[in-house]
Amino acid sequence: MKFASLAVAAVAVSFGFAGMAKAETVTMAIGTDAAFASFYLAQERGIFKKHGLDVQFLKFSNGGEAVDAVIAGQANLAGAADQTTMIRMARGADLRPTTVYEESGSYLKLAVKAGITDPKQIKTYGIVKGSVSEYSTGLTLQKYGIDPASVKMLPAGPPELPALLARGDIDGFFVWEPWPGLAVKQGGKTLLTSGDVGYAYTMWLTAGGSWLDSHKDTAKAAVAALAEVNAEIAADPQKAADDFQKITKLPAKDTIDFLKTTDWAVRSFTDKDYQSFDKILDFLMSQKIVTTKVDFRTAIEKGKVN
Repeated sequence: MKFASLAVAAVAVSFGFAGMAKAETVTMAIGTDAAFASFYLAQERGIFKKHGLDVQFLKFSNGGEAVDAVIAGQANLAGAADQTTMIRMARGADLRPTTVYEESGSYLKLAVKAGITDPKQIKTYGIVKGSVSEYSTGLTLQKYGIDPASVKMLPAGPPELPALLARGDIDGFFVWEPWPGLAVKQGGKTLLTSGDVGYAYTMWLTAGGSWLDSHKDTAKAAVAALAEVNAEIAADPQKAADDFQKITKLPAKDTIDFLKTTDWAVRSFTDKDYQSFDKILDFLMSQKIVTTKVDFRTAIEKGKVN
């Protein structure tokens, strides 16, 4: 009996150590708005831990800065929009998009001064350079036949845009929430969504190339965690909004509509996606934002973990 007890104890200790196996440490670069709700909620609800990940966040004001952190080797994975990531890929960065984790045609909005009723009245735009803000602004000019030389572009960070609009330094800005909503509270109004000018953004989980080559299973675990938390968001957006408010202090009423209207499917890239990305790249080339027609399909296939 004594030897049997020792054997059972040894097995128990063995299982105990296995259960306490150290989680894989991963640094994720993300923004601070509701487009990154999946990351905050997966961390808060222990879903990253459940999938064997010890996640550390680097927080930035926009997805472009998050991708730059991956390029610089400061982060392993970043969340950012398609166009934002493609710009950096076209400039030679070794980036591997792994999955689409979110998409929406209504989250990006054109906020304008109260007296403006037509985009043709806008003479000065505030833009976040190298982001979907700049892309959506360009699509607006195209759709309404506005000569780019006839308007001024004022680069700024997202948090600065509502104040610039309120002061009259700009007439409008196309950017993601919560900044258009804040502009409305300060006397402005929203005129368009990105869907109105032909763009529904997709958010990508993107890895650094050299890191992904040796951490494919870790990336798969990150994708699985996002899929799990996104299913929870879709099933109960109100609880997700309430939890997001507790984490970020952003009012739930400012995020609930976004959470309800966004497609939270975590999925592989499709031919329809590629057609959209081709249009984005053509636009970037025409505006000389990039000068290289990057083969993003190859990078996406190398990064595929779904």
